[in-house]
Amino acid sequence: MVESAYFATGCFWGAERRFWKLSGVLETSVGYMGGTQSDPNYEQVCTGNTGHAEIVHVRFDSTQISYRRLLEEFWTMHDPTTLNSQGNDIGSQYRSAIYTTSPSQAIEAESTKEQYGKVISAAGYGAIVTEILPAEGKHYWLAEEYHQKYLQKNPNGYDCHSSTGIAFPHSVDNKELRARLDPLSYDVLRNGATERPFTGEYVDTESVGIYKCKACSAELFRSETKFHSGCGWPSFYAPTKEDAVVLIEDRSLAPRVRTEVRCASCDSHLGHVFEGEGYDVPTDQRWCINSVSMILEPR
Repeated sequence: MVESAYFATGCFWGAERRFWKLSGVLETSVGYMGGTQSDPNYEQVCTGNTGHAEIVHVRFDSTQISYRRLLEEFWTMHDPTTLNSQGNDIGSQYRSAIYTTSPSQAIEAESTKEQYGKVISAAGYGAIVTEILPAEGKHYWLAEEYHQKYLQKNPNGYDCHSSTGIAFPHSVDNKELRARLDPLSYDVLRNGATERPFTGEYVDTESVGIYKCKACSAELFRSETKFHSGCGWPSFYAPTKEDAVVLIEDRSLAPRVRTEVRCASCDSHLGHVFEGEGYDVPTDQRWCINSVSMILEPR
């Protein structure tokens, strides 16, 4: 089922790119919404007098990606505690806002706001000031063509997003996850299975991007740390952050003792880490990760 979502996170250039890269998103555009002036242009919106915010309109297939997943991306791509500003961009047009298209979207928006608010409050941030209102009665005015997919046209263009740097808290619904994933992916992530060597999608890929958990979309590894080990599974020499993963002693092959790697956000099994094998990498570690446990988000 195709649905629409509307998000404001400050400058819409970078936000649109974050959304268009998500699997299940069919189409994105940028525009102006939430104000009173009809058919505004960019210069008028920048004065702050139109009442409009810079908006990303996301059309997505809800059988492929959930509205909740879009919300998780929304909350973490900017700082929702700053009123009418993001980084150096200041003005009501840069406010944080969600315009919902259904009662269920409104419930999800408020629920995730509460969840994320608790996490960032514990980290010392103030209250979330995001505006959450129904989209009904608020016309979405498409922005000028040069703004559409701006960072696709200008890869090194301006992308100002002052995020909190705090991940969205995840809890995995195994029933939902089983319905969403193929059997092997589910078996690896939730039952600790292992894909056969040299069969995974990412064993030999050299694509540039971020490897994220297939269960919860938390960032795990970056392509810069990937290397060819010849072991039959994707290999990295370090995770993106130390707290992105959890390490657990694994005695399933006793007397051999291994170190299991799990996603810190949702406790899903990813693979194992080995060290002291002599690979020419900075850490002398080989993070041996199942391809089916990850999604590569290209950059």
